[in-house]
Amino acid sequence: MALRGHVDWLSRRQMIGWAQDTTAPDTPVSLFVSVDGRVVGRCLADRPRDDLVREGIGHGRHGFDFAFPDGALPALARCTVAVRREGDGAVVPGSPRALDPITAFDNDLQARLAHALAEPVDDAEADRRLAFLMDQAQVLRRARAGQHGSLAASQNQPRALVVDTVMPDAGRDAGSNAILSHMRSLQRLGYAVTFVPADLWANGAALEAEGITCCLHPWYATVEEVLRWNAGAFALVYLHRVDTAGRYSQLVRDTQRGARLIYSVADLHHLRTARQAEVEDRADLAAYAEHLRFLELTAARAADAVITHSTVEAALLRRHVPPECVHVVPWAVASRPTAVPFADRRGLAFIGGYAHRPNVDAARLLIEAVMPIVSIEPAIPCLLVGSGMPESLRAQAASRPGVEAVGYVADLASVFDQVRLTVAPLAYGAGVKGKVLDSLAAGVPCVCTPAAAEGLDLPAPLAELVADTPAGLVRSIATLHEDEGLNRACSEAGLAYMAERFSEGRVDALMRAVLRLPGPAVEDGAS
Repeated sequence: MALRGHVDWLSRRQMIGWAQDTTAPDTPVSLFVSVDGRVVGRCLADRPRDDLVREGIGHGRHGFDFAFPDGALPALARCTVAVRREGDGAVVPGSPRALDPITAFDNDLQARLAHALAEPVDDAEADRRLAFLMDQAQVLRRARAGQHGSLAASQNQPRALVVDTVMPDAGRDAGSNAILSHMRSLQRLGYAVTFVPADLWANGAALEAEGITCCLHPWYATVEEVLRWNAGAFALVYLHRVDTAGRYSQLVRDTQRGARLIYSVADLHHLRTARQAEVEDRADLAAYAEHLRFLELTAARAADAVITHSTVEAALLRRHVPPECVHVVPWAVASRPTAVPFADRRGLAFIGGYAHRPNVDAARLLIEAVMPIVSIEPAIPCLLVGSGMPESLRAQAASRPGVEAVGYVADLASVFDQVRLTVAPLAYGAGVKGKVLDSLAAGVPCVCTPAAAEGLDLPAPLAELVADTPAGLVRSIATLHEDEGLNRACSEAGLAYMAERFSEGRVDALMRAVLRLPGPAVEDGAS
């Protein structure tokens, strides 16, 4: 019995062709398909084909289209596919045909791999498969990590690695603004900057848009992998906060031999904790503060240079590490003075992130001990601004006339356009307070406690707004709110102070000293 036809198309998903029995040209041919001699399915050659009609091959209904069932073809091995007529096994012309192993990781391969892995197996086989997949994943991750960002220094451009506990967010905290400012400074000073957070499941799109390479999941699983897989790639490693410095300093020394190691304290946690222990009369906190002190001083001694933002903290650190290794480097804060006239603004604002305990305590002090005795008629509004505000604080604010719990504000300019001053009544803390700097950069004076003004070395008349009692805060608030001339003088002094001390140019000059780069010497303000 003569059989004619052809296999026109063969893939790992389907086979297309036609077949006709010349002795019975109008009868559909029944076919079976085999892979490496094993029958995997059957089909009937009865589909219409216009090309067969044009060629005068019967009535044209001789086509077949066979879809391979899942698992019919081995994904990773060469195989032979044949299509034969039922009954006598006559082979359709163009068959058998060989299929090479899949080399592209396309949808077909993914589907077949998933099907193979889903087959029930014993524990030993499951372990073998899992070990294989993990090994291959590790190979891919290392290869991709090596390509991503070209971490090795190139074209004579040194590379800096910056490590922090979290991805920075300029709207979240002062620490984020500091690390962002210092990374931008490193870029301006000629470094190719790479950033890695301790939590690698983060979104690095914003930093990548600034030309900062981010080492994140899935290409890296830990900071340790970044350091080990890129041994010797970095000329500078900048560790932000004691958590990262304590955890990674030794590994930096082991893997980045010759790199300059910078420890940026953000603020001295032990100092803040010791002050809180004193205010709250807590022996447990005092003991914890001693533990933090040991960790922070150990990290400082292990570094080539230590960065702080506070002149007070610099003086403290210089009693425990070589003074020349301690540097006061602020972060850049752009001045954006409010354009709203004094007469069109009223009231005051407290700004802070309420996940930070000192800010919650300060807000409570403002509500309970300050605002009730501010004798300005009519009563002036007091805005509590910032993220993470606890419900108990909201309730407390609601019980006090004139106090409004605003919460998170995306752009603080809208707050500074409303008020005549801000207040920072912190009872304790450490480091430089971003809330004070933001206010001064907006041309809005800030009434501070000594804890809030610490480390800033404020000039007159700003220094005269610092008060250490609720009554003193009330006097400064009342005077500054009602005296337009004093308010304007403080606003101008604040803007001049910010331009002089917190410009990008000054940050770059101070960073040059940290990095031991040539350039004119700049006083950092620390004694």
